[in-house]
Amino acid sequence: MEWVKNFYDKQFRLYEEGLTGPNEEHEEILTKIENLASKPFQSILELGAGGGEFAITAAKKGYDVTAVELVPSRIDYMKKLKSEHHLIGDLEIIEGDFYKVELSKTFDVICYIDGFGIGEDQDQQTLLNRMSKWLKPDGCILIDIYTPWYWVSVSGQEMRIGSKLRNYDFDFWGCRMLDTWFDGEEKVTQSLRCYSPPDLNMLLKDTGLTLVDIKSGGAMIYTTGEYHENVDLGEAMSYMVKLVLNY
Repeated sequence: MEWVKNFYDKQFRLYEEGLTGPNEEHEEILTKIENLASKPFQSILELGAGGGEFAITAAKKGYDVTAVELVPSRIDYMKKLKSEHHLIGDLEIIEGDFYKVELSKTFDVICYIDGFGIGEDQDQQTLLNRMSKWLKPDGCILIDIYTPWYWVSVSGQEMRIGSKLRNYDFDFWGCRMLDTWFDGEEKVTQSLRCYSPPDLNMLLKDTGLTLVDIKSGGAMIYTTGEYHENVDLGEAMSYMVKLVLNY
């Protein structure tokens, strides 16, 4: 997983000029999490918090958020946002690797928004086991999972973001979406393992977690340039799962 820190730092720097902080998209994510949680909660652990836009959105609404992020440039941006916004809840920012970080608290909700699958199956199981230890007995874990069928369908798709080129590919042997960004002659690639719901259920074995709900995500239609926010699971780029502790 040596690519991880370099990719997310480079991606952030390519996007940085256009960043505007928390927006309606992050409010919609929070609403989806509130709906899937299906009962009141107070504390949130966000893994892979990026620039902190979701964490800020949740803290502004009164939730107590612990945000874990690996990339220093994103941590700096998150701290900047924290200084610029009035937060009702607490926001603790932790720079670190969520495979190694030690947390002394447990949480009502643990979320991993967009990015699950950076390692091999055993890495996901290691992370899921860690998450189960950080979860309160009546809490839930909410994770975005990439679907293999969508990413197969857009393999070879290219797009320009300003002067930068982006390309999607698919590793059929590893069942991984490949997302490559080109900046001149330099390129960085993100590689994420995709899981169908049955594959995910097998992954959960011996983690102490049970899958109890699925919320289908959206899909980008590149032939028309339109994003459809809610589509059937068989057409979706990703889906959000709700996991709870086994009893």
